[in-house]
Amino acid sequence: MKTHLSGIIPLANYENDIKLDFPELLLPVDDGFNLIQKSVFECAMAGCDTIWIVANEDLSPAIRRIIGDWVYDPVYYKRDLASKFYTELRKEIPIYYVGIQPKDRDRRDSYGWSILQGIHTAYITSYRMSKWLTPEKYFISFPFGIYDFYQLREHRKLIRDKNSNFFLTHDKNTIKQNAQLPFTMTGEDFKLCRRAVNKKTSREYLPPSQDQQYPSQKLPLHERWSARTFKLDDIFEKVDETNAKYYEVSWYHEISDWEKYCDYIKSENKIKKPLEALTKPHKHVKIPYTLGD
Repeated sequence: MKTHLSGIIPLANYENDIKLDFPELLLPVDDGFNLIQKSVFECAMAGCDTIWIVANEDLSPAIRRIIGDWVYDPVYYKRDLASKFYTELRKEIPIYYVGIQPKDRDRRDSYGWSILQGIHTAYITSYRMSKWLTPEKYFISFPFGIYDFYQLREHRKLIRDKNSNFFLTHDKNTIKQNAQLPFTMTGEDFKLCRRAVNKKTSREYLPPSQDQQYPSQKLPLHERWSARTFKLDDIFEKVDETNAKYYEVSWYHEISDWEKYCDYIKSENKIKKPLEALTKPHKHVKIPYTLGD
């Protein structure tokens, strides 16, 4: 039976040293093709059945205007062009927008936590509709990690394999060395990672002493809720690597500051923009509607 694969794109709480008057996600990687479009197309190329973008309310409206509500699967877009009804064979991938829960803000909401939030929302939302829609595996895509994502096409089967995780690597570095390269994880990995974060983080109060029933002494402000500053390797340390599959990419750029972005622009490594129909925003028809809309 086919594995249900959900793509997770974390945007909330990402910090970099690029100073612009517009969201850094709109930086172009090719003419008419920006970082967030790159990440959505990456999930589609990996074979995701749904895509979940984790962004707070200050960013979601702008991203939705650019990305839309669904995207075509590039593998099925031009399949069987000789058929009279080839357009009916195209596969649409729905896109959903998720925010960080208020209870986690200023407590656990690091960049890595936004991935866990996306996984949790994807599972709960799907399960409430039907158990047959619940994701079995999650593909994590980072907008600020640039590489030749067209290589994912030949690894779709490995990405979907629910018996082992899949990691992209560069110079033997993966997510566990803080490299913003895609990887997969399961629901069990999610539980272990979330449990580890909640166990390692500091709280508002010091633990009660032996003669106290309840905690009474507060930590200094800068020491409270240390999970806010956890890095990716801290959060995803528990992701299972048993029988994991690895693929070494030929080149990789992480856009964490302006100099590194310039390094990518000056390099010979370039991403070619996909077809316009695979990147332009697709919107659902509003209901109710009239023929003039």
